[in-house]
Amino acid sequence: MHIAVEKRLRSPYRRVTLCQTRRGGRFWLKRVERFAPHLWLVKGRPEKAFDRDRRSHRFLWNYGMPVPRIVAEGLGFIAIEDAGASLTKLCQSTSVTMAEKLRACRAAGRALARLHAVDLAHGRPAFRDMCWDGRQIRFIDFEYFVPVKAGRLRKARDVGIAILSALSQGASGPRYAHCILSAYRLANERQPQVLPEPCPVRNRQPHIW
Repeated sequence: MHIAVEKRLRSPYRRVTLCQTRRGGRFWLKRVERFAPHLWLVKGRPEKAFDRDRRSHRFLWNYGMPVPRIVAEGLGFIAIEDAGASLTKLCQSTSVTMAEKLRACRAAGRALARLHAVDLAHGRPAFRDMCWDGRQIRFIDFEYFVPVKAGRLRKARDVGIAILSALSQGASGPRYAHCILSAYRLANERQPQVLPEPCPVRNRQPHIW
């Protein structure tokens, strides 16, 4: 892991890169975004946005929410385990069956309900921010996450974003949206079973450089 991270950090800059260790493990390396200083007035300082995303990721992991594990981090970068394909890529793929796509969408609805059951909201759960590994949905990208109790409005906004993102996936969009919404509603009816669970992978302390 250390060698793979160091090699990528010495390579030409890319904000997000898929990396692989010698043993075949895959992880994503995220770095502080670089843009012209005049854009700070519009987008804010990139270092602050990066740190906010990292803190939110840690918060959700420690809360037992479905997010990928942080495997390494350091000044200006963070490495997280590969959580599979985003729902956007999955639903656009011609090699994935419709049954599998709908299964992933139902899992997305349950994952969102699980997050809302503990009064938290993702902030922007679009299809590109939900990843499927064939077993579970995990959330990524938390620049809009706020670690405070989420009311009905923020939860409704989450659901609305997920549904609109589903509908934008072409002709099958309405089927994806229906799966997400029906799974979300069913999970809410069974709220005691949606409360925090231990993450499937034990959280080990990340390497920090």
